[in-house]
Parts: sequence; structure tokens; C-alpha cells
Amino acid sequence: MMKVKNVEMLALNIPFYCDRVRMHMHRALTHSERLYVYRLDLDNGVIGYGESSENESGNIERILGKNPFTFVQDETVGFGLQMALVDAAGKAVEVPAYQFLGGKVRDRCPISWWSIDMPPAHWVEEALESVRRGYTSIKLKARPWWDIFAQVDALAQAVPQHYRFYIDFNAFLLTKDFAVPILKRLDACPNVAYYESPFWLRTDIEGAKHLRNVVENPIIDHFRESYLHSGAGDGFVVGGGATEVRRKGALCASFDKPFWMQMVGSGITTAYAVHIGAVQTHARLPAITAHELWEHDLLKERLIVEDGSILVPETPGLGIEVDESALERYRVEPDAPTPQDLFRRERRICRIHIPNEDGGDTKHDFTGEDVYAPAFSEGEYPGFAPGVWLEIIEDDGTDKFDASFERTVNNALQ
Repeated sequence: MMKVKNVEMLALNIPFYCDRVRMHMHRALTHSERLYVYRLDLDNGVIGYGESSENESGNIERILGKNPFTFVQDETVGFGLQMALVDAAGKAVEVPAYQFLGGKVRDRCPISWWSIDMPPAHWVEEALESVRRGYTSIKLKARPWWDIFAQVDALAQAVPQHYRFYIDFNAFLLTKDFAVPILKRLDACPNVAYYESPFWLRTDIEGAKHLRNVVENPIIDHFRESYLHSGAGDGFVVGGGATEVRRKGALCASFDKPFWMQMVGSGITTAYAVHIGAVQTHARLPAITAHELWEHDLLKERLIVEDGSILVPETPGLGIEVDESALERYRVEPDAPTPQDLFRRERRICRIHIPNEDGGDTKHDFTGEDVYAPAFSEGEYPGFAPGVWLEIIEDDGTDKFDASFERTVNNALQ
């Protein structure tokens, strides 16, 4: 009987794929350049791989000396370790991973590009890069310190007619009364396809129902059973490991609601998502893994995106070959800081320009997104105002910057 012989956790710092993305991702408090890869050895010589954004080393002892099939359905071991177990188990019995997860319903799984909030020109560059790599849609993080209409207009002029936008507001539209005119105006753009979380729909069911009745494009929110039963949603975002996605996917299917899977990672995670998506009848919307964020996907051969989808691998396990040289190249000590950690230690001013009626603008200075994002989410500033934009002022070592930064800090304390 095969057993798990050894598990090694490798902490990696993988730079974002270009300066444009690096600049905005460091500013925003979202995904890091840190990933943890788990290399799992069975006593029959099979090696499985998984990854996570979390350090799951505390669970390694649980699986050592055990049959990998004991844990392929057990998410308590951690997202990355479960993935490595699925990969190893599939290789050991020479079947693709999806065969552990259900009956295959599609040969290709849709996938979307992902982008953090950026000025219009940078969103255009991201979208055009995605088109070059075979994508037909992009998920966009809409934020109230940008003019969403200027962003969308610039994108619509640059991309093919069939290319679609999935706009994620992360509840920054706050209320249905504020959301309705913005979404109805965005409805006029033929490239716009879905709205995600205009406000917290699952906690304002009546507002969600009203929005659904007056807005043309479908409205998506993160999965919650009470929201599913309310009938107020058009579809869902489903996350978690294979077992959790299958449970939520079955519930979505029973209500005939489509969903997209959301599990962030490199090409290893993306392959895992493709296998899960292959067996989910209602995983009809493009998955989000954001694996194109990093300069390397950790694979010897890229997962080819063609016409917005990836072919489901038919080779054993996850059906990928991990690039061991890349693992060594990006490997760091687990307690080493990430580039994003170092960025946050530096001083900078985030200046938001909100246009006035007299043609000028009012400037609001903050020390970072961890300060201005909550202020906007609490309605302290007018969000998504025409012409609003964010300026980043770096520390240039001058007395002028020192004085401005000190004033910004003092204002935040008042």
C-alpha cells in the first residue's frame, strides 16, 4: 500500500510580471508575491505538487506515512496539501485528477484575466496583453478613487468587440440608490458582461432584488446559501478547495445558477481549477486564478489559453510538469519578507484628486490604501466621481516631501 514518504514546503517570492502590475499590486493590499509550494513524495517514487498562499506546514505531520487517498477529499489538511495529494494520487493510479472529483462535463474550462484597479491607460495595456495570451474576458477591480466610465470607455475602444468585462466593485457602490445610475450607465457598454458585489447584496436582499429588476447585466456575489435561497442573485463566486467547490457547485446547480471558481495561484493552482471545473455543470463563467500576475507560472510548459479557455489535461494527476529550476530560482526562507512587505515599509503619499465644480480639484492625502479604502467604504468621500484619480507621490528625500508626509500622518490621527 502506497504511503506519503516526505513533504517539503518551499516558500517562493515570485515577482509580478511587469512594472505596471508590480506598482499597483504593491499599493493595493491584495495578492502577494509569496507562494508556498508543497512537494509530496510517495514511497513508490511518485511526486505530487500543490501550492497555496498560506503556510500549511503545521499539517504535514498529519499526512506522513498515510495513504494519499485518505486525504484527497479532506480540506482540513489545507488547500495546497490537498492539491499535492490529488496530484500524487492521480499519478500513482495513472488517471487525471478530475476522475477523483466527479463526472467530466466539459473538455475546455473558461478562464478570465484579472486586474487590480489601475488608471485607464494601464487597464488598456493589461487587456491587450490578455488578448495576446488568448483571453476573451477580464475581471476588473473597480474602485471609487478612479472614474469607472473613463476606464471602461478607454478599454472598449481598445479591445475586440467580443471581449467582455467583469466588473468587481467589492461593495464600494455602498447602496442600491447609489449603484443603480452607475450600473445602468455601464449597461450601455456592450463589452460589460457582469457586475460583482456592487454592495453587500447578501446582507441587503431587498436591495439586491431591486437592482436585479432595474439593471440589465447579470449581478454576481460571493456564495452564501441564504442569498442563493433568496433568488436575488444571477450567479455566484465560488471559492475553496475541491470538496467545498463541489458542495457549493451542487447547490448552485439545484437552483440553476452559474458560477465562476475563484482560487488564486500559479499554473499549478490553475491546472487544479481546470480539473475541478471539468466536473462542475454550472461552472460556466470564466474561472479566476490570476496566475498571469507573476513572471513565471512554475510550469515547464504554459497552460495554453485559447479563445478564453484551457483544455482539460488527460494525463495523470494534474497533468502538468512543474519547473524545478523555477522553484529553486524563487525560493526564499519562509520568514523572509516579500517585496510587498518591503514596499509597505517605505514612505509615500497617496493623493486622490476629486474634481470641483469650478474646474479645479480637491486633493486628499493618505499614507496608503489601508487608510483611504476604509474612508471610501464608509462614504466619507464621493466615490466614482467623474474625473477622480489617484496619484502616488514617492519619497524623494526632500524636506518638502518630509513636511507633506508628516502633515498627512497628523491629519490621519485627528
